[in-house]
Amino acid sequence: LILTDDQGYGDLGCHGNSILKTPHLDRLYGESVRLTNFHVDPTCSPTRAALMTGRYSTRTGVWHTVMGRHMPRPREIMMPALFANSGYRTAVFGKWHLGDSYPYRPQDRGFHEVLVHGGGGVGQIPDYWGNDYFDDTYWRNGVEESFEGYCTDVWFEEATRFIERHKDQPFFCYIPTNAPHGPFRVPDVYA
Repeated sequence: LILTDDQGYGDLGCHGNSILKTPHLDRLYGESVRLTNFHVDPTCSPTRAALMTGRYSTRTGVWHTVMGRHMPRPREIMMPALFANSGYRTAVFGKWHLGDSYPYRPQDRGFHEVLVHGGGGVGQIPDYWGNDYFDDTYWRNGVEESFEGYCTDVWFEEATRFIERHKDQPFFCYIPTNAPHGPFRVPDVYA
């Protein structure tokens, strides 16, 4: 399950944008199952909470991205826990933004493997000091680990490794990218 952060519907060529060139996303769109009747919230954390619980975000306790309003109540049952309890291997690679401390972390919500940045965006206060989208330090299962490369590439490379390791068993792989969320920093090759 891939969720891009703060990306507008009209920001893709496959949705009719004739100015932005998104050939890789257009190809992924053509080869994927899409949620065509899932309505997002005005900000990212409520959208994530609704997606992970299957419930209206405000009912989960999430209605904003700051001041503790981004953490679903601990009693909320989340998608990764349902998959894990059914024998799936579960993993998340990217932006969690539903809580950085126990009992809100992704590993507390059913994910076996976790690789995320802190808070709501790379470089924000809860994130590792000095992260800037390139050659950053993220948390793998709660332990700091440094990586080389652009953050989105890191998420997909690590997700690909997870999928390869578990391709012969049931798995749930969640890739919530932080881009195109600001700050808008990308390698020159992508610009």
